[in-house]
Amino acid sequence: MSDGIKVDFAEIDRMSTAIKNLNSFAAPLIPKIGALSVDGDLLASAILSPGTAAAAEGAVLNASAQLGLTVVSTEALVLITASLSKVYLAAEAGLAASAATLKFGATITEWTLGEATTVVGLAVKTATYGSIAIVALAHEAIASGLVTDVARVALKSIAEAWLTAVQSEGTLPEQLAVFASATAANFDKNFAAALPGLSPKIAGVEQSALGDLRRFGSYDNLLATLIADGNRFGLFEDGTPRFVDDAISEHQLDRRRETAFGDSVAQTGLELRADAHGNVVPTDVASLFASSSQIDLMGQQDFGNIRIIRVVGEDGVVRYTVQVPSTQSWDPDAGAIPNDLTSDVHAMRYGTDTALSTAVFEAMKKAGITDEPVMMTGFSLGGITAGAIAADPHGYNVQQVVTAGSPIGAMDIPTSTRVTAFESTSDPIAPLDGTANPDQWTTVSGMAPSKLGETDPPTVANAHDANRYAVMASQDPAVNNDAAIGQFLGGRGKTTTVTDYQVQRQ
Repeated sequence: MSDGIKVDFAEIDRMSTAIKNLNSFAAPLIPKIGALSVDGDLLASAILSPGTAAAAEGAVLNASAQLGLTVVSTEALVLITASLSKVYLAAEAGLAASAATLKFGATITEWTLGEATTVVGLAVKTATYGSIAIVALAHEAIASGLVTDVARVALKSIAEAWLTAVQSEGTLPEQLAVFASATAANFDKNFAAALPGLSPKIAGVEQSALGDLRRFGSYDNLLATLIADGNRFGLFEDGTPRFVDDAISEHQLDRRRETAFGDSVAQTGLELRADAHGNVVPTDVASLFASSSQIDLMGQQDFGNIRIIRVVGEDGVVRYTVQVPSTQSWDPDAGAIPNDLTSDVHAMRYGTDTALSTAVFEAMKKAGITDEPVMMTGFSLGGITAGAIAADPHGYNVQQVVTAGSPIGAMDIPTSTRVTAFESTSDPIAPLDGTANPDQWTTVSGMAPSKLGETDPPTVANAHDANRYAVMASQDPAVNNDAAIGQFLGGRGKTTTVTDYQVQRQ
């Protein structure tokens, strides 16, 4: 995962299976998502492709006497469910909501009265907050016209499939099979064609729905309940970090570093600068995001790679850039690395109270940072953690924050700290905060740009990408070359040292 969060249906299925340990009773919901990974072709499809979902449900379509209404309603639900899966906080909340309620009824006889009472309390809380989340999402999807748009795609696909079926030869069951297969293929084609135009609307629906949760006072409660619910079953247990230097071999590390550097150059067209070891030396915001892509590919699921860049400027002042890695594991069962789903939900609810933030503070200490000016930066989870640290700097002199695709709008960052946030209107992760950024921040928004060599426009399926944000930054010279940011970065007349710290979870 060289560019941060890259979710496919196999990962969603694994996430669903893990959550099933928390909510084994969620038969109506979990198999719905799990079914999306049945068809092999589905793994290579866009994450929000209802068409391939229809292929996985061919048997249901064949048996249905009311295929038209079923497909329209089902595909609208698939779109919302897939969006929730992509937008991990809302997805986890929705799954946990259904889970907590039904698991009690299915397994009550296995627990003592005291345990049952505890689970009932969790079930009521999670069901309440989760229901609010789902209702808010459905309301916004309908109000925005998103459901209507999907219904149009569904009806067009059904009509095309019906013509294909009636023109085919064979028995009625065989024609129904042709109809189901054609419906799936048509959904692939028609939804993919519509998705570029739908992507900003999908991201907007997510932000509006989560904004409703904030207005209801349920956003933080839902996250807190989700974490407590998960802890009950051994999930979302963050733990503590530990530093390592042998997570992978030096040869492996060098190959990953080199591959990431080459990928960024090929995808962005940037002329990147490297140090003697092949680490990206950021000289502007675009190359800063290319560096984010590099540290993610270097660490992958073996370790979290925290990068600290020390710059001695022409003015003799020592400044530091602290770069935090993005999400590399979607398993709610906390694993070897601290930059995972567990860190996501904890950081969005509890700020710096995460293993990843603890590791960043320790890395800053190891780097010798005291009262020097610091810029916190990161892509996705890296930006969330950067924002959380800026809001609670533990005595460090954080003067600047730069993020890409990070939902940090609700963070209480001091007005004395400059914030520059890149948020693509097609990125489903950036609006997870459910609120607009403060007016005093510099927010760079707009459609996600294409990377070099891409023929199809970006969509919600691939807009969340560090190298894509590097392209976005390069297209905004005023922000890309912002002197307030540039003073923390390398360049002529400066002495720059790049140091990486490998961290795992205890």
